[in-house]
Amino acid sequence: MSGVLVYSDRDDLAHDLSAWAAAQREVLGEPTAAVLGARAAERAEACRAYGAVRIHVCDAPAVTDLLDDAVAGVLAELVTREQISVVLIGATRRGRSLAPRLAQMLEAGCVSEAVELGLEGRRIVTGRYSLGGNTISREWVRTPIQIIAVAPGTVERAVPGAVGGDLITFEGQVNASRAAVIERRDKPGLETNIADSERLVCVGRGLASEEDLPLVQDLAEALGGEVACTRPLSYEYGWLPEERMIGISGQKCSPKLLVSIGVSGQVQHTVGIQGAKTIVAINTEKGAPIFKQADYGIVGDMYEVVPLLTARLRGRRGGGAAMKASQPQE
Repeated sequence: MSGVLVYSDRDDLAHDLSAWAAAQREVLGEPTAAVLGARAAERAEACRAYGAVRIHVCDAPAVTDLLDDAVAGVLAELVTREQISVVLIGATRRGRSLAPRLAQMLEAGCVSEAVELGLEGRRIVTGRYSLGGNTISREWVRTPIQIIAVAPGTVERAVPGAVGGDLITFEGQVNASRAAVIERRDKPGLETNIADSERLVCVGRGLASEEDLPLVQDLAEALGGEVACTRPLSYEYGWLPEERMIGISGQKCSPKLLVSIGVSGQVQHTVGIQGAKTIVAINTEKGAPIFKQADYGIVGDMYEVVPLLTARLRGRRGGGAAMKASQPQE
């Protein structure tokens, strides 16, 4: 058995994993991909530029809702038919649920939510947060088939190359899910994915109330960046959507600049900012753990410091204009 099968319900993550698998082709074998669900043919066409030699397309009604058991059934048949040894799944919400189900169907070992992915010889070695995020454990799968769910941002962002790869319509049996979607409601999304932002202003429990959010939003606007938050502000208070949450259960971000405001710096949060190039921390507590992560620190009241920073930035840009991403930061 050899070869890699890539699948994710998020197309950008599937592209990243396809490109990574293609780069390891000499060791792992040919990379293939599976595109399932609505507009599968259209999305598969876009996938052709990321290194997969074959792209299996399935838009059968049974997989339209991307329910785990139906999707796992299709992937299991592809693994068996293609004699695949490695399955890379994007560790989205659906992916984290799908990976162990597929592993059970194939009697395969599974690594969930890998945050590191590499090769040692001919073996894939993963890194995964453990002990509450205090350490990264190195793990590998010893079964003939390996199922690995890979967290977003783990591998490099893929750049489209020459268009190639054959589109193959899946003609196997697609079993209907035992579950049914009763209702579907649109969820308001963000115009910008904070993981793609070069400048972030992340706010924590130091913010006294939801009504004070404009304080950090104004600073983010002046920097030409986005607002992010720690888990309490999203899950506990509901002040910001979960898509803006950074941490072990949220986004992993690598901005050029991160301004951390009122964030204590517990490890469950800081695992999400390890890729930040420059961190500026503002906190009233001199001994806050966030200062150990920061390149620059300001010990002070955010309600005094942040307006001064915002005014200074706007003054330099003139007339309150936001700093543009293409302009150098002063």
